[in-house]
Amino acid sequence: MGQPKESVIIPGDGRTFLDRICDEVDKAYPMIISQRYISQREEQESIRDGYINVYDTYADIGPIAGIASVLARAGKDGYDATLFLACDMTGYHYDEISQICTRYHGEDVLFARTDGRRVQPLASIWSVKCLPAIFSMIEKGDHRLRDIAHLTDKIGYYDTLCPDAYVNINSMSDV
Repeated sequence: MGQPKESVIIPGDGRTFLDRICDEVDKAYPMIISQRYISQREEQESIRDGYINVYDTYADIGPIAGIASVLARAGKDGYDATLFLACDMTGYHYDEISQICTRYHGEDVLFARTDGRRVQPLASIWSVKCLPAIFSMIEKGDHRLRDIAHLTDKIGYYDTLCPDAYVNINSMSDV
């Protein structure tokens, strides 16, 4: 996109991608969401009041680095699971946060799915219990998030009724 996605300004809205998704998360805090983290690479500096910045422990391996790093931090902070939301899903909203969180019942991963099949790993709830499997994947060079399903016992699926919320913005023409 020519710049980091978190800092892209949404035309007609005036907010950045990150601000847009954080505003929706803020609506759920503290009733549904207990703690808020921002996952970022070492060179990033996204600051949002009320959020804890968590820098990726691993470099250049994609989103699995952020999931591993945030889950490790959440575990240290005494939390069992974390809802991960990519900032480039600018259509994601409070109702989806509420729906997926109420459907979580201790699975290792509760994957959101669109159209009954398409798994959305960056809009899913990940348990701290699956950290050993994630570390194993990283060690083996397997960075594909969906592969966690082969390494854990309890995978669940939340079938959304709002697939538009899961559209990733990958170019300015998508905005």
